[in-house]
Amino acid sequence: MRVAVVGGGVAGLSACIQLAADGAEVILVEARDTLGGMARMRNTGDWVIDPGLHLMRKKGPLNQLLRKLRAPRVIGEQFRQMDFFSISSDRNDGLSKLENMSISSTSKVSTEFIIPRGGWSSIIGRLIVAVNQLNVEIYVGEKVESIILQNKKVQSIIVNGKKIHCDKIVLAIPPSEAAPLLKSIGLKTSKLDSCEPQLSAALDMAIEAKVMSPYSGIFDPKSGVIAIDIAQKDRIPPGREADECSIIHAVNLRGDGNNALEEIKNLLDSRCAGWRSHLSKRRSTPSIMIHPCTLEQRIQASVYASSGIILAGAHVISDYTLSDASVSTGRNASKLIHH
Repeated sequence: MRVAVVGGGVAGLSACIQLAADGAEVILVEARDTLGGMARMRNTGDWVIDPGLHLMRKKGPLNQLLRKLRAPRVIGEQFRQMDFFSISSDRNDGLSKLENMSISSTSKVSTEFIIPRGGWSSIIGRLIVAVNQLNVEIYVGEKVESIILQNKKVQSIIVNGKKIHCDKIVLAIPPSEAAPLLKSIGLKTSKLDSCEPQLSAALDMAIEAKVMSPYSGIFDPKSGVIAIDIAQKDRIPPGREADECSIIHAVNLRGDGNNALEEIKNLLDSRCAGWRSHLSKRRSTPSIMIHPCTLEQRIQASVYASSGIILAGAHVISDYTLSDASVSTGRNASKLIHH
């Protein structure tokens, strides 16, 4: 069986790994110049600063996949969640927001969080290595222009004008990118069209002082700002100590824009004195996508299965959220295709 995976983010890479392991011939097509999707690698010099609050659930699908790939080097220290401080609310309330990156989350947190060693890029790098080892045919910087059906079943895809045969397709791209492809072959996309991206302002910083101590993280229910400090030896320049530096990632779960970004700075001013004067590197992002849709808007992976198309990603129904949802739905795509 020949399967085309569209999208080289966490969901697409996970789908490729599982499909190839299950015996399929796999083609991966990514429109960007690099694999990794929203978590793709970024150069920050001697500091390892992820684009966002990336922690792994200790028993989540991503950690399980990395262990299956025998990648202990990227599984780092445990996040000190007992030192997480939630202002004027219960600590577990703040940890619930951290786990699901949603201001409305009230779930009971029973998991343990792990700080990826070497940053999020090390995880992406390990998934890419696995994809290459499994002989996946990769097209990077090339876009799927259309899907061709024969007798209402997938027959091929057109990539930059080139026709590539495939028996099945895994669409591991956001709803806004998947919908036009599916509409072009006459499929209804009302559920994909109704997806509302959840956007947030974000601030990622390297600071040459321990400005959040003694806390590992802070949540302010009023502003919706959540911030964590994940400085550890593998993320800081040589010669410095982790207990003397901070790598702070903060987002505003109530929304995006410059005002939301100012709310983050206001919280840090009030709770992390001196962060401005000791700042080494900073990345301010007025608007990033945290979730491709609300939890209520998530879609069944098999909604287009009769045409040979399976959906994967955080917008697909799963027992998980964020990167764990991407891994879970990516790997589950192989089961749906084979059965």
